[in-house]
Amino acid sequence: MSVDSRVIDEIRKIVGKDNVIDSLEERKCYSYDARTDGITPDLIVFPSSAQEVSGILKLANQHLFPVIPRGQGTGLTGGSTPVVEGVVLVFTRMNRILEIDSENLIAVVEPGVITFNLQQEAEKQGLFYPPDPASYKYSSIGGNVAECAGGPNSLKYGVTRDYVIGLEVVKPTGEILNTGVRTMKGVVGYDLTRLFVGSEGTLGVITKIIVKLLPLPEAKATILALFKEVEDAARAVSAIIAAKIIPSTIEFMDRASVRCSEKASPMGLPEDIGGLLLIEVDGNEEAVAPQVEKIR
Repeated sequence: MSVDSRVIDEIRKIVGKDNVIDSLEERKCYSYDARTDGITPDLIVFPSSAQEVSGILKLANQHLFPVIPRGQGTGLTGGSTPVVEGVVLVFTRMNRILEIDSENLIAVVEPGVITFNLQQEAEKQGLFYPPDPASYKYSSIGGNVAECAGGPNSLKYGVTRDYVIGLEVVKPTGEILNTGVRTMKGVVGYDLTRLFVGSEGTLGVITKIIVKLLPLPEAKATILALFKEVEDAARAVSAIIAAKIIPSTIEFMDRASVRCSEKASPMGLPEDIGGLLLIEVDGNEEAVAPQVEKIR
């Protein structure tokens, strides 16, 4: 064990004894993500504030034990998986949407907020948070930021990095750093925010996130296009872009993917095709219908 029992007692004082897990059975549950197995950590800690995270990182810096931030554990790249023993910080308690500012088109959230929940709350105010990783109904914003997650919407709208405009980060020394702005436009100084996005916890622990929002599109339309050959689907994508149409989503599936999908969750898709495209366009109502006709 890399974390001394006296240090564990200090951690319990910081977050409360009910927010620390040290039993082997429960620690095992935090040794892997959605795909990757790792090392069983020494301790699982559930902080509730940047100040608590700061206290833990000061101890880690002093006693030289590793700290691994973790959101919902839905990743497939091992970003939240321990590679050595240490302390896993789980951010499920820091799950508040602190603010949605419809005038400045921003939201301020804690890292444990589920991506889907932010999207739902933004839509209530006619706003839109575009990043949509495949796990968006279960993954947390903090994990999305740490991994710079993308999704089907990235073709038109970009990835998580394009929407994070400010962060609160606890540095490895325990200092709390604030980066970025609270406005749609921010051009002053070094862009430290983008440095932390995608850093996978290597530069600091993210404890608050400011994201920009967009007006919710008035209309959406979805097209399912079937092709005899994969090459035909590829040419169709090129033709759509050449026609100056940028769909919000273009998803491609070849024959093997369709068959696997139908076997796992039947949807009635034809399995004798070369491939298919699932295309979504959005925008104002006057623009969507002509785009659909042009794609067809």
